[in-house]
Amino acid sequence: MAAAIEYVLETVPLHPGQHAVVFSPARFRVVAAGRRWGKTVAALEWLFVVEGGMLDGAPVAYFAPTYKLLLEVFDQAARTVSQLGGRVNATEKRVGLPNGGLAEFWTLEDRDAGRGRRYARVVIDEAAHARYLKDAWEQAIRPTLTDLRGEAMFISTPKGHNYFYELFRFAQSAEDWQAFHFPTWTNPFVPADDIEAARRTLPELVFRQEYGAEFVQLTGGLCKREFVVYGTPSGNGVRRVGVDLAISQKQSADYTAIVVVEREGDIDYVVHAERGRWTFRETLERIRDVAQFAAVVAIEAVQYQAAVVEELIRTSTLPVVPVRPDRDKVTRFLPVLTRIEHCALRFSPALPGWFFEELLSFPETDHDDAVDALVYAVTAPTFAGVDLVRFY
Repeated sequence: MAAAIEYVLETVPLHPGQHAVVFSPARFRVVAAGRRWGKTVAALEWLFVVEGGMLDGAPVAYFAPTYKLLLEVFDQAARTVSQLGGRVNATEKRVGLPNGGLAEFWTLEDRDAGRGRRYARVVIDEAAHARYLKDAWEQAIRPTLTDLRGEAMFISTPKGHNYFYELFRFAQSAEDWQAFHFPTWTNPFVPADDIEAARRTLPELVFRQEYGAEFVQLTGGLCKREFVVYGTPSGNGVRRVGVDLAISQKQSADYTAIVVVEREGDIDYVVHAERGRWTFRETLERIRDVAQFAAVVAIEAVQYQAAVVEELIRTSTLPVVPVRPDRDKVTRFLPVLTRIEHCALRFSPALPGWFFEELLSFPETDHDDAVDALVYAVTAPTFAGVDLVRFY
C-alpha cells in the first residue's frame, strides 16, 4: 500500500531538505521554500505515508489557497485511493482507505474550512497565498487538532510580510514549533544553470522571494527594510501614544490602530502596536489600557474621531492631544522616515508582522492605520512639563 500511495508523490525521492521537514519532531512546522523546491511533494509524503498519517488509518486534511491547486492534489490522491480499493467522494473532496484512513481537501477561500472536524495531521500548502489564513487557522483549523493532539505543516514560498511571515517568526522560538528556510537551490534535482539564468533575468527582489524564499517587500514602499533598526529601550523613557481611529467595524474597513513609542533622549523606540475593529466603547477601553503613564496621547480629531477625543478628555486624565492633519499622509510621514533612516527611530523585534508589512509597503498598502498612528506618536506636541512623566 505504501508503494501505491507514493504514486501521489510522483515517485520522486526526498532530498535532504525535504527529509528534514518530513521527519522533524516538531508538532508544528512552518516551511519557507523557493519555487520548485518540492513543497507539495514533501507535504503529501508527511500527510499520507509517514508513520501516523493516512496510511496508518488516521484522519488528515489538505488545505490550499485556491480551488485549482486543491483540485490538482485531490485528483492525484483520488486515482491512487481508487487503485487501493478505497472510496472517493468527488463532491465533498474526500478520500478514504479500507483501513479507515481518511483525507479531506479544503480551499482556504472559505474561512471556516475544516470547522467541526478532527484531524491527526493537516497541511496548509502555499500558505502565504491564502487570503484568510489567520482567521482560518485560529478559528477553524487549529481546533481540529485538539482531540488527537494533531500536527500541522505550513509550507509556502513567501509573499511579503503577511500572516505566514508572522507564523515563521513565531516558529523560530516557540515550543513545539520549528521554522525551516530552504532556497530553491537546496533542491539537488533543480538544474543549477536554470537558477542562475533566473538570477540574471529577474528583478533582484523577485528572485530573492521566489527562488531565495526570502520575506521581501515587492511594493514600492518609502521605507526600505535595510533602514529598519531593531532595539529595546531601558524602560526609563517617556511614553508617547498615537491613535488612528476607524469609523466602521465592517471586515473590509480600516482598523483602529494604536502605536506606542518610548522616547529616551534623542531616540524613539516603537514598543507596541495593535489594531482592531472595535466599538466606540471598546476603543475607549483599549486606549485607556495602553495609554497609562503616557506623556501624550495623540488622536486625529475629525468627525467620529472627535467624539472619542471629547469623551477621553471628559472621563479621564490622559494627556490627550487632538490632531487635525492639514497635509497629505506621505508628507506627514517624511519626518518619521528621516528618523528611521538616521537610526533615531528603532523598533522592538516583538512587534507584530502586520506592522512591518504596513510600514514597508506604505504608501502602497491596503491599510495605513498603524503608519498614521506612528506619525502621531512621534510628531505630536506634548503639554508643557508632561515630558517629565515616566513610563514604567
